[in-house]
Amino acid sequence: MEDRIKLWDRIKRGMEAGFDAAIASVHKITEKAGEGIELTRLRREKARLETEVTRRLAELGNKVYEKISAERLDHIAEELGIKDLLIEVAQDEARMVDIDRRIKKELERSGKN
Repeated sequence: MEDRIKLWDRIKRGMEAGFDAAIASVHKITEKAGEGIELTRLRREKARLETEVTRRLAELGNKVYEKISAERLDHIAEELGIKDLLIEVAQDEARMVDIDRRIKKELERSGKN
């Protein structure tokens, strides 16, 4: 479970960086285009709302994934048509945990811990 939390934290940090970059891009583009103040404000507000919706969908997806995985709710996963996706995510998580262990081992071996 702790590895999942770490995974979610990494995903969340990556998403936040991406969202910040996207919003900054909207700000730059609208400033360079010399758009009117109201149009610029509306574009920025739309970008902010799109970012917020994406964050909430990601958080919702994470909570659904954790609930279905923790309680082995295979029937719900099948009904939602996400069973294969859940399996793929679990396999990717296992691979990342393995890679993290290998990285740690390499760092220890090279004395760069």
